[in-house]
Amino acid sequence: MMFQLQLQNKLPIPSKTNLDWYFFDQIMSDYHNQPMLEVGVGRGGSAIAMSHHTNQLELIDSWDQTWDKKSVQDIFDKYSTPVKFIDGKSKNIKIDRTYSFIHLDANKSYEGTLNDLEKYSQHCSGVICVDDYMQSMWPEVTHATDNFVRWGDWNRILIGNHQVFLCKKKQTPASRRIALTFPVALRNNEVHLTYGKLPEDVDRFMGVTNKKVYTWHTTAWK
Repeated sequence: MMFQLQLQNKLPIPSKTNLDWYFFDQIMSDYHNQPMLEVGVGRGGSAIAMSHHTNQLELIDSWDQTWDKKSVQDIFDKYSTPVKFIDGKSKNIKIDRTYSFIHLDANKSYEGTLNDLEKYSQHCSGVICVDDYMQSMWPEVTHATDNFVRWGDWNRILIGNHQVFLCKKKQTPASRRIALTFPVALRNNEVHLTYGKLPEDVDRFMGVTNKKVYTWHTTAWK
């Protein structure tokens, strides 16, 4: 229900490009109805998208930015969607369970990003999505993520516009499907989005009004 309202621009959408939102949705589909966690909720767009795939969703945020918890909570309450809110700084939260999918979108400093990756990767059995990767506004997110991969056993399996998906495996069913159907460049088993014709499957996402749409992606879609 909420997912369809997002596609109609009637609820907050993820703070991502439309194509990144599509990839986000597709990778999560590999872990349907499994435990998921978001660290850094903001206005709730990504959390709403995550709730489309699981009824075991937990959200961590300190709520000390320009957004407020109540507005997000009201949306979930209105549509009777199960969710658990965990209030506090990501570095201070004690985690005692394992998640299949984790979305990291809190810290933008080098130290904060690396600490979150090191901490929450210990509680992830599937994929971690790091938001704002390759985002010029937050270069330290990319630097920290690349070092985390370089020093450990996690792989970059899919790199979109401003996000990256990490996994201990070389691929997931969704990342393999994307590699076979999208214009991509392959480098050391990493799937990098590039320019070219987009499959029709993205239409429902690309048609959503979004200020973060890339001109050349829009042109390719049209």
